[in-house]
Amino acid sequence: MLQTREEWRQIAESVLPPRERYSDRNRMITARYAGWYLENRGILKWAGMAAFASRQVGLAILAAELMTAPERQNADGNPLLALHRFGTERLMLADFEEIRNGNNNIYRDIAWAHAAYIGGGMAELEACAAEREDDLLVEGFGMIDRGRGLLRRDANDPEGERLIWEGNIFLLRHEQVDVLQPVFEKLSSGGRVLASFGSELDFSGSSIPDSQYRASFSSFHGYFETLAGLKSVANPAERWQWVEQCVIPSWKAADRQMGHEWPGRNEMAKIAAGQQDTVQQLSAFVTSFGR
Repeated sequence: MLQTREEWRQIAESVLPPRERYSDRNRMITARYAGWYLENRGILKWAGMAAFASRQVGLAILAAELMTAPERQNADGNPLLALHRFGTERLMLADFEEIRNGNNNIYRDIAWAHAAYIGGGMAELEACAAEREDDLLVEGFGMIDRGRGLLRRDANDPEGERLIWEGNIFLLRHEQVDVLQPVFEKLSSGGRVLASFGSELDFSGSSIPDSQYRASFSSFHGYFETLAGLKSVANPAERWQWVEQCVIPSWKAADRQMGHEWPGRNEMAKIAAGQQDTVQQLSAFVTSFGR
C-alpha cells in the first residue's frame, strides 16, 4: 500500500531528536545520510557527499554551543552575564541559527524522497509528489533510476553511470539553489565570511589531508578574497562554481575509493554509526555542562 508524502516525511523525521538538541540532531541527520549512501553506494551519491557536509555544519553548531553555554547556567546576579549576552549577540549567534536551520531544512526537503525511493522505488516517489518543488526531486531521482536500470543490465554501461551522477548533481543543485540560498541571504556580512571559511570538506578520512579529496571554498577562490568578502559562499554563482569545479570532482575521486579498504570508507562507516569524533564529544560535554 502506497504511503503519502507526509507519512514518508514523518518516517524520515521520527528518528531525529528534538530541534533544541542541536548537536544530537545534527549527528543523526549526518548518520542517516551516511547510512543511505553505504547501503546504496552505487546510486545515492548525493547522500554520501551530504554526510560530510552535514558533519561540517556540526562545527558551527559547536561554536554556537560554546558561546551560549554560560547563559544556560544559573548566573543570576552575575554582572558578567549581560556582557556575555551582548558579546554572543555580536558574535553572530543569529547566523549560527540560520546555519542550523539550513541543516534541518535540507533534511526536511529531501529525506522523505530518499526514504520513499528506497522503500518503494520511483512508483512510490511519483505517487507521493504533491508540490511543485517535488517535481525537481522526481526528475533527479528519475535520472538515477534510469541509470540504475542500465547498470543492472550491464554493470559497465557508461550511460548508466552518467545518468546516476547527473541525477545526483541535479539533487545537489536543487539543494544549493532552492533550499540553501534563502538561508545564505539571511546571513550577516560577518556570517557570510564565516560560512565561506567553514565551507571546507575533506572526504579522505585521513589525518593527513590529500588535496585530491579536499574541497575548500577559501582556497579555491582565494583566502584574501574570501576574508575581504570579495568572494562568498553566499553568492550562488561563486558557490556553484566551487561545487562544480572542486567539490564534485573531489567527491567523485573519493567515491571511486569507497569500494575498497580506505580511510574515507572507514570514516563514513563511523558517521553512519553515529560515533562521535573529538569535536562532537566536546560539543556533548558543553551541552551537558550548561544544563
